[in-house]
Amino acid sequence: MAISYMELELLEPRGEAEFVPVGGVVAFDSIVSSEGTMIGYDMAGTITFNDAGYYYIDWYVAPQFGLTTDGSNWAIQTAISGLEFIGSSHTKVSTTIGFAILNAQAGETVQLVNVSDGAIALSQAVVSKAGLIVYNVATQFTS
Repeated sequence: MAISYMELELLEPRGEAEFVPVGGVVAFDSIVSSEGTMIGYDMAGTITFNDAGYYYIDWYVAPQFGLTTDGSNWAIQTAISGLEFIGSSHTKVSTTIGFAILNAQAGETVQLVNVSDGAIALSQAVVSKAGLIVYNVATQFTS
């Protein structure tokens, strides 16, 4: 089985407040490392699974503050199957983490989206404002 993975980070703009509105996508600006061709990324926030299979996704977001009443809530949203995997924090300034295992179809896309009830400003104090790792766990087999 071929190995495929990708590690993404949002590093810029450093020292400036960057708001992600409700429904807004985290657009990672750095591909830290990657291997294989099963996973693609378009630098606008969309990850594409080029091959059907199981994929593990692990992410974090470092907020500065939020204009929310429900804390910091982020989700991996899928385009084909309509699934949503939510990671949340009870505060507006605590790092939010999440993870998911997805049985993706070939061509399926996912994005990390703000699903809070208000805009969230990403941290100005850290170098890495958000990060995501995705790798294939197993390839689907059909008979």
